[in-house]
Formats: sequence, structure tokens, C-alpha cells
Amino acid sequence: MTWLIRLYPPAWRRRYGRELAERLATQPASFRTAIELVAGAVDAWLNPQSSTVAMTADPKGEGALIAKMLKLRDIGNGSTYTREEALKAAGVMIGGTLAPVLALTWAMSRYEKNDYLTALLTVSWILPLLFSQRYTDLKGHSGRVQAVLIGGPAAIVIGLVLAAVWLNSN
Repeated sequence: MTWLIRLYPPAWRRRYGRELAERLATQPASFRTAIELVAGAVDAWLNPQSSTVAMTADPKGEGALIAKMLKLRDIGNGSTYTREEALKAAGVMIGGTLAPVLALTWAMSRYEKNDYLTALLTVSWILPLLFSQRYTDLKGHSGRVQAVLIGGPAAIVIGLVLAAVWLNSN
């Protein structure tokens, strides 16, 4: 997982890279840790001034300072969101999947066979999954970081699906 440190700006890596690498070496690799590292990198690029300024010493040590900066919460030790947040995420996932499935199914029944609608139907669960991360994996990160890590993959998925259908139809 230490390769994810390369996603950070050079100034950030010079200042904190070694400390973060040492911290990661003592933790088991997990999906949550990867998300936190990518979110931290996005934040460091979007807010370079706040990620490289001299910070006051943390009484818990340098490792705590890195964890605080990156919002690394109990790396590798399970979730840190509440039951209410989990229910919100589940609601977004279920409702966000059900709404487009119903709309796309209706559109497919109204307008003959349409490859674009069929393709969007097959990936209709991915977008709610991405948006549900706002309440779980991306909780506590800035709105800008959430927008990049939710909107970016969402745009890529939609673009790939539509491009694949277009290529297949030509």
C-alpha cells in the first residue's frame, strides 16, 4: 500500500512520506486504508497550503499527527461510522438503485430496444454505491474531496458504458 504515497504532491511526500510509510508498514492492507490514502492525496492536491504548513506538535506523537491529517481512523480495524450513517448509506444504495431501474425499465418498455438504456440498466447499481460512500468511507472528508472521489468515478463509469455501446453499435 505504500505505493499510494506516490499520489501525494512532492512537497507533501518530502515532509510526511517517510512517516506515513512507516505507519502503513505496521498496518494490514485494507480497502478502507486505500480509500483514505487516495482521499488524503486528493485533499493534498486540492489544498496544498493546509497539507504542508508547519503544524503544532501533537502530544500523541508524529504518527497521530499523520493520522489526524489524513483522517486515518483505526486503519485496518473495521468501520468508524455509526448505525445511522450505515442506514443512510443503505437507503442511498437501495433507493438509488431502485429509482433508475424503474425509470429505465419503463423507458425500455416505451421505446423499443435501446442499447444505451440496457447498458445503463446493467450499471445502475454502481452510481448509488459511489454516492453511499459519502456516509461511510468518505465521511469526514471535505465536500471537494468527496466530489472528486464520487463524481470522477461516476463520470468514468457512465462514459465507459456509453462509449462501449456506441462502439458496439458502429
